[in-house]
Amino acid sequence: MVLGDFDQNAWSFGLTRVRNALDLLDHPERTYRHVLVGGTNGKGSTCIYLEQLLIRGGMKVGTTISPHVSFFEERFRIQGHLTDHAELESIRIRIEPTLSHLGLTYFEWCVVLAVVLFAEAKVDIGIFEVGLGGRYDAANTLDPELSLITDISRDHTQYLGTTIEQISREKVEISRSGRPLITTASGEALRVIRDHCHRIGAHLTEIVRPYEGPTGMKGSHQGRNAALALKAMELLDVRLPGDDIVSALNSAFLPGRLEYIGDHIVLDVAHNPSSMVVLVQHLEAKGFSGVGVVGILADKEYEILVTLLKQVCSHLYIAQVASERSWGGREMEKIRDTGGITRCESIPDAFSRALATGEDIVVTGSFLTIGALRHCIICHACIF
Repeated sequence: MVLGDFDQNAWSFGLTRVRNALDLLDHPERTYRHVLVGGTNGKGSTCIYLEQLLIRGGMKVGTTISPHVSFFEERFRIQGHLTDHAELESIRIRIEPTLSHLGLTYFEWCVVLAVVLFAEAKVDIGIFEVGLGGRYDAANTLDPELSLITDISRDHTQYLGTTIEQISREKVEISRSGRPLITTASGEALRVIRDHCHRIGAHLTEIVRPYEGPTGMKGSHQGRNAALALKAMELLDVRLPGDDIVSALNSAFLPGRLEYIGDHIVLDVAHNPSSMVVLVQHLEAKGFSGVGVVGILADKEYEILVTLLKQVCSHLYIAQVASERSWGGREMEKIRDTGGITRCESIPDAFSRALATGEDIVVTGSFLTIGALRHCIICHACIF
């Protein structure tokens, strides 16, 4: 068995299995400090900004993000570098006999692997991105000395609830009594967070002003993520001169976050209305004029996402992604071929059709959409 054998679509909520796993492994997580990063959008970017800041502050840092774009190894980082697949498999092979009876899900295995990897690497601190929600996410088995919550909006409504209040109540559960919680949330989400922190005695810091300097990932929204990371660095008692801060934030990178491949192709993992609004606003500000390649999972608000994209794209090439959560025939039927939309056989087929137009291209809709194309596009950069 390898990790690829696990069903990435299988969800089983609760913390008991991971707690039991860590107990059986004699609690490797207790050998280093933890930070949890939750929210809806911007979690991965915030993790990487904080990682780069802490590295420059002299700390040895482990970071785990979710999901990955192209390669499983993207989820596991030591000092900003991806972990070799062989090392991850070596850890899994060693610990699996001890844990096999627990029935860990794919996502729980990812957290346990990260915990053990970081312990064996002797990191000073581990940064853990919360995968889904907060209350029952596997990462919430840890005891963070600091928790971060990015902007909160509607996503995963079938699991977390349909309102901002319900979703926020799930996400704020990564906070701890007597510990700091930092957030960029606003509106109803912030009200829920304030009430919860007051009730449990967590120390809340609200980020109001974004960081206004340059960042390695594009988009005006990245200023909020960077500001969140900067405050976290401060509360972790790391101090850096201004030049080192600029260098750290400029070097932060994750694939598929308003990523430009050459001058004519933009890749972005926007997959819910709030992240799609950010993408569209960025494209409008840059004067984008072109076509879109879109693959959206069926559990997303695809009609809203398509409507938003049509504001900046003269034509959309839409296809199913390779996932059990992809659009089915019923959803695809709702997106009929029109003067502005063409349904395609696959994501590569959609990209080929978009490329044939000679227009600039934005590829978006899900992590899986970007993953299906990114490696191929980069390896064949001569097509530009």
